[in-house]
Amino acid sequence: MIAQIYVDDIVFGGMSDAMVKHFVSQMQTEFEMSMVGELTYFLGLQIKQMEESTFLSQRKYAKIIVKKFGMDNASHKRTPEPTHLKLSKDEGGISVDQSLYRSMIGSLLYLTASILDIAFAVGVCVRYQAEPKVSHLNQVKRIFKYVNGTSDYGILYTNGSDPVLNGYYDADWVESADDRKSTSGGCFFLGNNLISWFSEKQNCVSLSTAEAEYIAAVLSTSPKIQFSIAEPNILISDITFIRKLVEDKVICLEHVTIELQLADIFTKAFDATQFENLRSKLGICILEES
Repeated sequence: MIAQIYVDDIVFGGMSDAMVKHFVSQMQTEFEMSMVGELTYFLGLQIKQMEESTFLSQRKYAKIIVKKFGMDNASHKRTPEPTHLKLSKDEGGISVDQSLYRSMIGSLLYLTASILDIAFAVGVCVRYQAEPKVSHLNQVKRIFKYVNGTSDYGILYTNGSDPVLNGYYDADWVESADDRKSTSGGCFFLGNNLISWFSEKQNCVSLSTAEAEYIAAVLSTSPKIQFSIAEPNILISDITFIRKLVEDKVICLEHVTIELQLADIFTKAFDATQFENLRSKLGICILEES
């Protein structure tokens, strides 16, 4: 087996040169390896490492898939979905090529590694892969139009922020028009840097907004308790519950206004102004180079 080692601050952040060299020497005793320098590109991810920050994007991949599906000359959209959209099975609609639809969805799913602001829109479209209709395909094309105009965007990670884990979660009650199930969404920051996020349809029907948000809270706490940090973690939410975790000081709960609820971008559609506001607060931006 032959492998390549990249000198990467993301992996080796905080390690001294001696520690890195020791790690490399240990790996070379087990595998045939070569040092190829600073990491700049890996599995479709472009990495720009600077003195105080690191920028991740999928610009090249985004442009490739936009051109592949003939959307490179389409008009740009400021959001991946319109606020009035409510997709359903559309059983009376005109069917489209299932293979094409699945190929477009698969390409977009891989793109969410860095363009996570399309996660909700893509997640909704994924539900209709079995019997895609024209209405579903049109929404997928809308996402490509958004990607076409935002391919230069990526996630900016900065050095030196306090290692406190902060989480946001929320749920959009009865979001699905087909079965009245809700959608959970959440995102987590280590210091100022976004490290994890999710957007998924709940498995059961909630009878109230409180039930829907309780389910979202459970999904949110699972990854949080895997971290070991000196100070209590902060989970920002619309309501306060999960009493046992609070009593054990595993988490702390705080209320956040709807204007600052970052998890909402993973549960519902917004107008362009609010969408772009939430997107910027997630650390998604264009790299400004001098």
